[in-house]
Amino acid sequence: MSLKVITFDVYNTLINYGKELIEEIAMNITKYLKSQDIEVHFDHVYEIYMGLDREIRLRRVVEMAYVPPMDNVRTFLERLTRKYGIELNERMVMDVANIIANTLLESGNVKPNEDAQYVLMEMKSDGFMIGVVSNVIFWSSAVSRRLLDKFGLSRLIDVQVYADEVGRAKPHPAIFERAYSLLTHGAEPDLAIHVGDGFKEDLLGAMLDDVIGVYIDRIGTLISGGSPAELIRCRAYAVRRLKEVLLVPHLVSGCS
Repeated sequence: MSLKVITFDVYNTLINYGKELIEEIAMNITKYLKSQDIEVHFDHVYEIYMGLDREIRLRRVVEMAYVPPMDNVRTFLERLTRKYGIELNERMVMDVANIIANTLLESGNVKPNEDAQYVLMEMKSDGFMIGVVSNVIFWSSAVSRRLLDKFGLSRLIDVQVYADEVGRAKPHPAIFERAYSLLTHGAEPDLAIHVGDGFKEDLLGAMLDDVIGVYIDRIGTLISGGSPAELIRCRAYAVRRLKEVLLVPHLVSGCS
C-alpha cells in the first residue's frame, strides 16, 4: 500500500476571507482605542495594518523571516501610536491581539471554502494522509485550529502545523518538513502534494522541499487553457477551484 500525503494552506484555501474582514478588524480596533480616549481614524488603522501585513509577507519570501504574531501586533500598535504621539503599553497590545482573534472567530466574513469538506473527504477516502501547513501574522495558530473545528474541517485533518509552532514560515522548507515528518512518522512518502493560494509561499515553498505544488489560481493568471494546468512537468500545477485538486493525483500518476 502506497504512502500518500497532501497538505493544505488554511486561509483562502480551506477558509476564505477578504477585504471585508480586514475592515472589520480595523473598525473594532478603532472602537477599542476610542473607548480608551484615544481618538484615532479608521483609515489610519486600516492603512497601517495592511502596510505591515504586506511588509511581513514580503520579508517571509525575500529573507525567509519569521516574526511571532504578538510581536507583529506590537509593531502595528507602535506605528499607530507613534503617529498619534501616544504611549504604548502591554495591556493595549494584549487587548488588540484579543480583538483581532475574536473578530476572526465571530465574523460572518470568514467562511469555509465551499469545496473544502468535499475535497478533504475525497482525499481521505482515496487513502491520503491530510495535513495543514499555514503561516500566521496577527493571530496565533490557536485561532486557526478553532476555526477549522468550527467549520467541521479539523476532523478530516490528521496533522496541523503552523509557523508560530515551528518558528519558521512558508516558504521555508522547515515548516513543510515538520508536517510531512509528522504525517509519515519519518518514512518517505510515495506521493507528497501541497495546495495553497500563495504562489511564492505555497507553490515555490513546496517545490523547495521537493514536494509537488498546486497553486490555486482563481483569476487564471497562469492558466491559459483547462484546469488543472501543468506548470512544470510532474512538479507544479495550477487550478482555478479547490475541487480541481482532486484531479492532480491522476495527472501525477502518469509521471512514473
